[in-house]
Amino acid sequence: VLGIKKMAKKLKGTVFNIQRYSIHDGLGIRTVVFLKGCPLRCRWCCNPESWSKLPETWKNSNGEVEILGRLFEPEEVLEEIKKDRNYYRHSGGGVTLSGGEVLSQAEFSTKLLQLCYDSNIHTAIETSGYGEWEKLKEMAKYTDLFLYDIKHMNPITHGALTGVSNVPILQNLESLIEMGKQIIIRVPFLPEYNGTEENLMEMAQFMKEHGLQEIHLMPFHQLGKDKYQKLGKTYQLKEILPLKLREDGPEKIADAKLLLEQFGLKVIIGG
Repeated sequence: VLGIKKMAKKLKGTVFNIQRYSIHDGLGIRTVVFLKGCPLRCRWCCNPESWSKLPETWKNSNGEVEILGRLFEPEEVLEEIKKDRNYYRHSGGGVTLSGGEVLSQAEFSTKLLQLCYDSNIHTAIETSGYGEWEKLKEMAKYTDLFLYDIKHMNPITHGALTGVSNVPILQNLESLIEMGKQIIIRVPFLPEYNGTEENLMEMAQFMKEHGLQEIHLMPFHQLGKDKYQKLGKTYQLKEILPLKLREDGPEKIADAKLLLEQFGLKVIIGG
């Protein structure tokens, strides 16, 4: 009908959690927005509810059905984030987008980051770096800090552990470095898989060659194990004990930390 304009479709993203007062996902006190959708299938993943972009359901401990994931407009999420501005001011904190993988909802993530950035809220993203560079490049315009996963340096082993190659991940990382972005490397640390001396040395050499200075080792745990059963998924690492329960756990972590520090890197355990 003439004279009637078609209404523009509103941009929305699927969020499965907004976690307030977090101190482990960037600088200061932060609000972490967890987005659904991830192309990786890491064996140790503790958020299997984040794999699908679509809302899902499971039964909680009381037998009640819970919906995992809700559609939000970026402006709605911003209003939730703004409730914690006083904490950001006093602690140097801000907002962190996590997942899942933020690149799976790149348009929504970019818009939300832009709104936060324009509101003078410090922005960070936790990312595997697996996705299209042009989308990550646009996101980077409004991102102050990248918490960037390196799960393994060998592309074949990386594929076996996560289902994808690390080639685009490392390429995107190099491009972010060229942009001069602030980057902290994060490693989900499993001695049997990526804690070998060979892999750690290759990782450290890569960081030194590219001017990266800080790395966080995240010791393996099983905090997400029960989620798999609720979702009807198979948990692949049930036979591997969390490092804190292993007799050699502290030694494995200490050895990895010492090796990385020998390259002049700042090493943080679990944060």
